[in-house]
Amino acid sequence: HAHQAGVIHRDIKPANLLLDDQGNLWVTDFGLAQFQANMQLTRTGDVLGTLRYMSPEQASGDRVVLDHRTDIYSLGVTLYELLTLESPVSGDEPHTVLRKIIEQEPRPPRACDKHIPPELETIVLKSMAKAPGERYANAAALADDLQRWLDDKPIKARRPTLVELAARWGRRHWALATVAAGILAVATLGLSLSLLLISIAHS
Repeated sequence: HAHQAGVIHRDIKPANLLLDDQGNLWVTDFGLAQFQANMQLTRTGDVLGTLRYMSPEQASGDRVVLDHRTDIYSLGVTLYELLTLESPVSGDEPHTVLRKIIEQEPRPPRACDKHIPPELETIVLKSMAKAPGERYANAAALADDLQRWLDDKPIKARRPTLVELAARWGRRHWALATVAAGILAVATLGLSLSLLLISIAHS
């Protein structure tokens, strides 16, 4: 509802999600909320929100416009903690935590507890994708997949392929990926020349 009204919470975390005695979940504390009608409020470059629940785009501190997918990431972190009883990001120093949020993939929930259903793990990891475009498009899509899982229906999210995982890693570590690609190219060229020389020697 908040997203439909153009409001981005920017501080979703367990302490701001209250469960009443009727089983209703209430989202509280909109102190850091941003109204999409006034987008310049976000273009400050400030790191706002609670450290361990920040999305990568929040943690980067870049002068970018945040959208509702930053809340979906924070919901994913909350679900991760609910399932595993662990934080997806370790560390005590703020700069270390921020770097891990931006660069390091979370440990799969099933690595913490093998009893977590694979489909539920997939939903959580999609919610926590580093790139906003790889998360659920909106909160309704996330809620729909959760309901599909509860109803024993096939979920819409899918696990990333090895190629997609490699591409994600390359985007986050482009300098290292460039060096690795250069080394691979030189090694391939060297192998080709060696095979050519061997072929000539035996001809």
